Amino acid sequence: MRGLAHIGVLKVLSEAGLKPAFVTGTSAGSLVGAMIAAGMDWREIAALARTVFWPRLLNGETLERFCAQHLPPTFADLQIPFAALTTEVPSRRIVAIDKGELASAISASCALRGIRRPVKREGMRLKDGGIACVLPSEICRKMGADFIIGSDVWELSSILRTVGIHPHHPRVGRTYPAHYHSAVDHTDVLVHPRIPLAGYLPGPLALERMIAAGEHATRLALAQN
Repeated sequence: MRGLAHIGVLKVLSEAGLKPAFVTGTSAGSLVGAMIAAGMDWREIAALARTVFWPRLLNGETLERFCAQHLPPTFADLQIPFAALTTEVPSRRIVAIDKGELASAISASCALRGIRRPVKREGMRLKDGGIACVLPSEICRKMGADFIIGSDVWELSSILRTVGIHPHHPRVGRTYPAHYHSAVDHTDVLVHPRIPLAGYLPGPLALERMIAAGEHATRLALAQN
């Protein structure tokens, strides 16, 4: 559900005339990212989101059917270069997928711990990209991006920021994992939506709250940079 805030981020960036040359996404961000890379604007993504009971997409088969219905079949069919971040298990190695079938890559990126089994792809067992990389800005930089805008909806970073623990705090910054510090260092503008508790409740009002949270955070981030 938190990933729906990315729609509000895209809305404000689009209104500002900012169009991505590269897109990367982790977990729910891989699904929204793939929609962006497919050429959908924020209105199209929001309209599609309103037709879906999002918790159903926690099921891998349902998610892959959804992707097959609404997205191109392969990465090569996308309009913008895109990579979905996954984690190989048990090694916990980051695997960025940018070729081949799109639906299984998104399914792997969204295979949450404790909820989904690993997705088998090219001899690897892949799970949620957020295990090893919650903010894939470093991968985006490697793809060729010069200026990176990151949308961070990770629950832990949200909780820590709420209580005043920021990544670069000299005493408590180590609370964040190393991969998060690296991601922040590779991000030029970091958007951090404050997700309302009411946004976790499936339904149209929750979706609008999520989009509004993404909008507000993006306007604030752009004003500060």
